[in-house]
Amino acid sequence: MELLACFSPVLWDLLQREKSVWALQILVQAYLHMPPENLQQLVLSAEREAAQGFLTLMLQGKLQGKLQVPPSEEQALGRLTALLLQRYPRLTSQLFIDLSPLIPFLAVSDLMRFPPSLLANDSVQQGYRGSEENSLEEDKGLRPMTPRSLAAIRDYSPGMRPEQKEALAKRLLAPELFGEVPAWPQELLWAVLPLLPHLPLENFLQLSPHQIQALEDSWPAAGLGPGHARHVLRSLVNQSVQDGEEQVRRLGPLACFLSPEELQSLVPLSDPTGPVERGLLECAANGTLSPEGRVAYELLGVLRSSGGAVLSPRELRVWAPLFSQLGLRFLQELSEPQLRAMLPVLQGTSVTPAQAVLLLGRLLPRHDLLQLDSLALLANRRRYWELPWSEQQAQFLWKKMQVPTNLTLRNLQALGTLAGGMSCEFLQQINSMVDFLEVVHMIYQLPTRVRGSLRACIWAELQRRMAMPEPEWTTVGPELNGLDSKLLLDLPIQLMDRLSNESIMLVVELVQRAPEQLLALTPLHQAALAERALQNLAPKETPVSGEVLETLGPLVGFLGTESTRQIPLQILLSHLSQLQGFCLGETFATELGWLLLQESVLGKPELWSQDEVEQAGRLVFTLSTEAISLIPREALGPETLERLLEKQQSWEQSRVGQLCREPQLAAKKAALVAGVVRPAAEDLPEPVPNCADVRGTFPAAWSATQIAEMELSDFEDCLTLFAGDPGLGPEELRAAMGKAKQLWGPPRGFRPEQILQLGRLLIGLGDRELQELILVDWGVLSTLGQIDGWSTTQLRIVVSSFLRQSGRHVSHLDFVHLTALGYTLCGLRPEELQHISSWEFSQAALFLGTLHLQCSEEQLEVLAHLLVLPGGFGPISNWGPEIFTEIGTIAAGIPDLALSALLRGQIQGVTPLAISVIPPPKFAVVFSPIQLSSLTSAQAVAVTPEQMAFLSPEQRRAVAWAQHEGKESPEQQGRSTAWGLQDWSRPSWSLVLTISFLGHLL
Repeated sequence: MELLACFSPVLWDLLQREKSVWALQILVQAYLHMPPENLQQLVLSAEREAAQGFLTLMLQGKLQGKLQVPPSEEQALGRLTALLLQRYPRLTSQLFIDLSPLIPFLAVSDLMRFPPSLLANDSVQQGYRGSEENSLEEDKGLRPMTPRSLAAIRDYSPGMRPEQKEALAKRLLAPELFGEVPAWPQELLWAVLPLLPHLPLENFLQLSPHQIQALEDSWPAAGLGPGHARHVLRSLVNQSVQDGEEQVRRLGPLACFLSPEELQSLVPLSDPTGPVERGLLECAANGTLSPEGRVAYELLGVLRSSGGAVLSPRELRVWAPLFSQLGLRFLQELSEPQLRAMLPVLQGTSVTPAQAVLLLGRLLPRHDLLQLDSLALLANRRRYWELPWSEQQAQFLWKKMQVPTNLTLRNLQALGTLAGGMSCEFLQQINSMVDFLEVVHMIYQLPTRVRGSLRACIWAELQRRMAMPEPEWTTVGPELNGLDSKLLLDLPIQLMDRLSNESIMLVVELVQRAPEQLLALTPLHQAALAERALQNLAPKETPVSGEVLETLGPLVGFLGTESTRQIPLQILLSHLSQLQGFCLGETFATELGWLLLQESVLGKPELWSQDEVEQAGRLVFTLSTEAISLIPREALGPETLERLLEKQQSWEQSRVGQLCREPQLAAKKAALVAGVVRPAAEDLPEPVPNCADVRGTFPAAWSATQIAEMELSDFEDCLTLFAGDPGLGPEELRAAMGKAKQLWGPPRGFRPEQILQLGRLLIGLGDRELQELILVDWGVLSTLGQIDGWSTTQLRIVVSSFLRQSGRHVSHLDFVHLTALGYTLCGLRPEELQHISSWEFSQAALFLGTLHLQCSEEQLEVLAHLLVLPGGFGPISNWGPEIFTEIGTIAAGIPDLALSALLRGQIQGVTPLAISVIPPPKFAVVFSPIQLSSLTSAQAVAVTPEQMAFLSPEQRRAVAWAQHEGKESPEQQGRSTAWGLQDWSRPSWSLVLTISFLGHLL
């Protein structure tokens, strides 16, 4: 590395003379593996001409296909390119054109350094042709009078990321370049076509019908999103002409966004093997068309009316994307060869438990089913160190291995994911600071998350070492350079202010690449990181530019009120589409909802049209319930409403959406659909929905009366949706259950697959009807045990019925049945729970501990007591943190005296969910301020307002101290910490030095 720093300019000069491609490849690879700060120092210290010459060499190697960079190193190549660009005194349009092959590798912030004027340079291409694979009109070259910069963008757009295209698209909007959008000529529109799908919707909606029709043949392949596609369709679809099928054919992928009404007028769906129907099924296969939407319902109607039996197995397989919406009755009509033909294509699709039972019951004999799991496991054996062990499993196995303290780093790495179970004691016994940091680096490289207690141990141990009289600082620097940005992201809040600007930018880049890692942090941590990043990018109390907003990326959603108000309204408006993909913290979402209603953004909700609703997208849910209720009915037509709800559901089901802690939206969704589900005037009756209406909204939007009045065929078609909606209240559940009884008869005759299909609707059964259900089937019992929402009486009925029908005594329940009982275990009385086998219960605790059991305090105490009996885990004083993690919420039943005696390591093993379910009076009695201050940040954030209300002022300060990871919260400032712990916020030379090194973690 040092030699490269010294001799790189000489090597660059030799390369220019020798033109050695292999030498260039080797040198570039070496640079891509250098720590960023070393590479930056190398490039910025070199002669300007030498740096510029080396960039030219890289460009030539890329153009000739001789400079190969694997995808994992493309970001590093972009960073190297950006550093070399800094050696140019002025960024010109010619430079942009020359470097266009490297544009896809540049970060958005580096791309935005080029001035907007370069996009409108005067130099034009006559007949210039883009590469064939990205040409949207293969029979046409790039048309005359196209700025060469735009030609370069068009040529290399297939390799660009969406955020890069968004950034460049926004540059087109500078009025001094091409004027207002409605005035853009056809030639310009064609030239920037790859960027048009990434224009803010507000600006895209300004395209006139004439402009859209001029590009009619190009839109299908442009990759438009729902809002953009609907605007294009309004100009392209002509429902008054007779060539409907030809129109749909020409639309290609855009047909995915047609409404049922438009399809009905253009080409009514009727043939399950027809070209239009097959095209729409492709839309469902690629995720563009929701299986639960109204168009999908029309498709399913075609299949049902024709009868699945008439289709060959091959023809039937294309319907796999909609399989989850096919009712049991339809599946029962299919032959065994048809079902067997479907099985291979059902992998990766959604199959309901009821469908799975029906399929396996018809296709696999019972004895095969019993052997299926073990056979599958034997056929897919993997090495222990590759398995994604849970926290408690890794900790347990680490103890079992009795890892010696002198284990080498190489041997530790060989343990793979098992190393995630490392104990705090092992870390503390590592003598060398360099070795300690190498082990920490290895832990953060594991694919599994660093558990909360180990994370707390790492940072506490680092602080302890920094306070030692003679730390090994002289040898620390190089090793710290090798650590990656995951460690920076995980820094405790109180250390964040000490990070260098370069380190903060490394964290920002990591969040851009992997937003789910940001969402694993506590809300307080997310907010602190967002504010620190903004502080690095923009001076305090200055307007936040569009470039800053784009650089912040997902961090934007966690800015505080004051910072959010620093975003100019027009910049906010142009970034609405970007914000829809982010997780929004409560503070930012509330402030955003207020800003959207400002006159220069979307204006008063009572004046909104369909355009404003489409611009807002799912951000409409940041508005208050009252504001949503003011949106006119005309702006929320069936198509607009369905797309909006689909977008929100798609977000909620995405990986990022599942990790995001967004508030419940039931009231806001109800206000949004009120214009559809409620009568237009008070003197009119409530509308009775059909299945299409339910799919265009959601089941819980409709009242019990409306559900009860549905046609039975419509209810049957939408039964899966009703059973899967957690928002249905008691009255609605009873109404839906009433329809199911009309469909299938008395509950005592329900078959197992029917019970599975009903799911949560079973809560709507009466007590006597619930007693009549046949519960001896394990799958049925397991389904009932996973339903959260039973009344106390119903819990008792379910578990009593199972014991009676199966002829079992409580003492004979094994861990399989205990696991299957799930929530309904709380239907057993305390004196009955005492008879459960402690060994069997200790095996089932892993699953039961993940549930928020609706047991009484007395019941939980009995369950916890089972775990200390012979066959359980033994005395609580001997439990390690892994046992507390494994038993989860059952820890809430541990006796007061035992809880008050827990040590720091034991407490940190208690899951956040278990913390939150400890009864508030008990929580206040058992935990001292010192114990509360030892909570991990995730545990402290889980403390509920009800629990906080019972705490003393000193206990509340301890919880706040833990929430802020040792940094005083605003209301604490001025008070001293009273728990005998070292004050992390106290400046020390060693802390400052360490954080300066932490600025070089990659």
